Amino acid sequence: MGSRNVRPALPRPAAGGLSGRRLFGGPGGPRGEFLGGGTRRPVTEVRDAGDGRLPPVRPDTATTAPAPRRPEAAGAPEDEAAPLRTAEFTYTCTWQPAPLTATAHDTPAGPVLILYTPAGRPLADAIAARHDTDDIVHVELGTVTRQSAPGRWELDAAAPEAPAALRDTLPRPRTVYFLGGLRDAAKDSTAELDRAEESGVRALFRCARHLVIPSAATRETGWKVVTNDAWPVAGGRVANPYAAALAGMARVLENEHRRWSVPVVDLGLDGRLPGPGDPRRHELAALVTAEPAERGVRVAHRDGVRHRQALRPVTLPAADAAAIRTGGTYAVVGGAGGIGLETARFLARDHGARVALIGRSPLDEDRRRRIADADPDGSRLLYVRADASDEDGLRAGLALVHERFGPVHGVFHSALDHTAAALVRNLDESALRAGLAAKTGVSVALASVFAAEPLDFLLFFSSAQSFLGDPGLAGYAAASTFQDAYAHALDQRMPFPVRSIDWGYWGTVGAVAGEGHRARLTRQGFRSISPREGWDTVLRALAGPEAQVLALPAEEILLERLGLGGELRTHEARPVAPAPVTATARPW
Repeated sequence: MGSRNVRPALPRPAAGGLSGRRLFGGPGGPRGEFLGGGTRRPVTEVRDAGDGRLPPVRPDTATTAPAPRRPEAAGAPEDEAAPLRTAEFTYTCTWQPAPLTATAHDTPAGPVLILYTPAGRPLADAIAARHDTDDIVHVELGTVTRQSAPGRWELDAAAPEAPAALRDTLPRPRTVYFLGGLRDAAKDSTAELDRAEESGVRALFRCARHLVIPSAATRETGWKVVTNDAWPVAGGRVANPYAAALAGMARVLENEHRRWSVPVVDLGLDGRLPGPGDPRRHELAALVTAEPAERGVRVAHRDGVRHRQALRPVTLPAADAAAIRTGGTYAVVGGAGGIGLETARFLARDHGARVALIGRSPLDEDRRRRIADADPDGSRLLYVRADASDEDGLRAGLALVHERFGPVHGVFHSALDHTAAALVRNLDESALRAGLAAKTGVSVALASVFAAEPLDFLLFFSSAQSFLGDPGLAGYAAASTFQDAYAHALDQRMPFPVRSIDWGYWGTVGAVAGEGHRARLTRQGFRSISPREGWDTVLRALAGPEAQVLALPAEEILLERLGLGGELRTHEARPVAPAPVTATARPW
C-alpha cells in the first residue's frame, strides 16, 4: 500500500538486514576508526572526550538538499556485477477487500486453548462464549504460573520454561487462539518494544515450543493469531506495529508443521481495546471465530470490510541520483558487513558522501581491509563502534559522527544477527532474542535517536522472509515483518520518508555469498541481485511513494509460492509447498 503523498519523493530505505555481519558482540563505548588507502594505515580512535579526536570535516556541499528534478537513470560507474536487468522484479504489499463466501466456516470441534494478556481478557471471554460445546482452557499471560480456577491458568510470560509446567495438565488442543499481540496504542520506545515482545512474539514462541509442539506437532491444529492495528489497511493508522512480528513467526510455524494452519487476523481498533462492558467484544469475537483455518493467510478487518494481504507488481520510478546529497553525511548500521559496506561504497564513490559505519563488534583485520578497499583515500568512511540497540550508546556514537562529519542526512539499517538457523522446536530463546534485537531493537532506537537530524529518509533493509517464512527462520521472519510495519507507522508520523525494502538474494556479497548457497537458492527459484542492481533499486525506491517494496528476482517456482506466478497477477501469498522440513539458512 502506498504511503501518504505529502512529502517530496526521496531515496527509499531498503528492508532486509543484509549486512552479513553480527551487530552485537563486544563491550565498550562508542569509538570511531577512520580507514582508507590500498594499504593498511594507522587507526585513530575517536572517544567521548579529549584524546585523539579527528578534526571535523564539513564540506559546504553537504548542506545542500537534493535538487528537485525529474527522475533519471543514475550514471554511476560500472562495477564488476552483471548488467542491470530489463525485466522488473519489484512488488508492493496491498490489502484487497475479500469478503468470506456464504459457505459456513465452522471451527472444528475439539479442545480449545486461548492465550491472552489481561488487556485481551474481554475478547478472550467473548471468543470462549462462542465455543460453548468445546472443552476450553484459558491461559492468561501474567507474572506467575498457577491454576486460578477450573479451566483457567495464569502463565508467567517472562519465564521461558513456564509453558512446560502446563503441558501435562492440559488437553491436546485442536484450536489455539493467541491474543498476545493485542495492545492499546502506546508511546514508541525500546522499553515499550520489550514489553510488547514479551507478551507477543516471545510468548508465542514459548507457547508453541514448550506447550503445543510437544503434544500436537504432527496433528491437525488450527491456530488463529489475533493482532490489532498492525498494518496500513484502507488508509488507517498503524497504531500497533510491534504486533506485526507475530505474522512472520506465524508463517514459519505453519511451514515447519505441515498439518498446522496459522492465519493472522488483524482487527482495526484505532489503538483502543474493548473493555469488559464494550459491546464490540462480541462483534470482534464473531469475526475471529468465523475466520477459516487456512494456511498462508493474513487478513485485516476495517470498518466492516474484510481485507486480505496480497502482493502486486510495481514499476518504480527511474533511479534518481539526486535522492542522495552530493557530499552529504549518511549512517549505515551494520555497515561493516557485506551489503552494508556495498551501500557505503556506492554512497562514497557515486555521491562523494561521508559515511559512518555503525557496529558493535571491534574491527578485525578482514573488516579493516574491506573498509580500506571501499575508501581508498581514507577520507570518507568512519567506523563508529556502538551498540545500536541501546539509545544512550547510539546517541554517543552520533555525537562522534557530528564531530567528524556534521549532521546526518540519511540512515540505512542493514544489520542482522548471524545466530544459526533452527526449527522452533530446537531454537534457543537467546538466539531468538538476538535475531529480533538486531532488527527490532535497533530500528526503534534509530527512530528515536535520529529523529532530530535533518534526515531526507530512514531506510530499513528487510527481507523477503516477511512473506516466505521459511523453516528455521522464525526470529528473522518475525523481525522482518516488524520492520515492514514499523516503516509504515513511522512514515505516517515522521517529517521525513521512512521506507522498507524486502530484499531477495544477494549472491556476491553478504551472508550467503558462495557457491554452496548459490546452488541451493537457485534450486529454490532465487536469482541473484548484483550490487549495482541493488543500489539502483534503492535509488528507485527512494524516488517513489511506496513505503514498502519487495525486491525479488525469481523463477516461476518461487513466484508461485507468493501468488505471483503466470502473468504475475495479484494473488494472496501462499505457504511453502509440502517438503522435507529442515532448518534453512537465510538467503540474504
